[in-house]
Amino acid sequence: MKKVLLSLLALCAASGLWAQDYERMSAYEEELYGSKMHVNGSFSAMRQVRQYWSREYDRLKCYENYQMALCGDGEAVFKVTIPSRLLFEPNDSTLLRQADGVLRPFLRLLRGKEAKASVVVACGSDNNGSTDYLDSFTCNRARAICLWMEKQGVEAAMFGYGIGNHVPLTDNSNRAAREENRRVTLYLVPNRQMMKLAKKGRLNMPEQVSPTVKMPKNVQITQNSGIEKEADMN
Repeated sequence: MKKVLLSLLALCAASGLWAQDYERMSAYEEELYGSKMHVNGSFSAMRQVRQYWSREYDRLKCYENYQMALCGDGEAVFKVTIPSRLLFEPNDSTLLRQADGVLRPFLRLLRGKEAKASVVVACGSDNNGSTDYLDSFTCNRARAICLWMEKQGVEAAMFGYGIGNHVPLTDNSNRAAREENRRVTLYLVPNRQMMKLAKKGRLNMPEQVSPTVKMPKNVQITQNSGIEKEADMN
């Protein structure tokens, strides 16, 4: 049965940059996500999982604007941070048409009998708005992503969190800082299928998939908008 847990908990994860070894999970991540990030396995199994994620990193690095890292127990959780502007209009929780191309590369890991991960979706914001508004607003964005995944046939466990601006990555003192705080973070956590294959030494190499969408850096793509540059808002 699909699990979509939506929360207004006011805690947040650190920004993700690819870590060759290990990115330690913060106290915020540990408290907020708890057992959802817990992975058990032997040394050899965990090594296979890390190798699998390393290949996924190689597959995904051709997409612009993904920030990727390993974190969690035994470096077994694959963390991907995506700028919110690639998924949503400013101050809106409705997914953009282009969001399909941004999120679709992760579906291969999450749907069908061969799904290898569960996913935690965490949406953060800058400080433009009241605390209650930002909590509700980012929760609605997390819900929109989880519902999109359900419509694409994802049966893996999904957990969505609206984390507002309670633990910003930067101080919101300028446009670039606020842009960094407006993000969506996906945590891909090995499921039983992946760990079963890893323990048997049979975790298959992901096939190489070419990108179908070139994601923009500064341009906000909308059907009816005349705005060329990303607006400085959530």
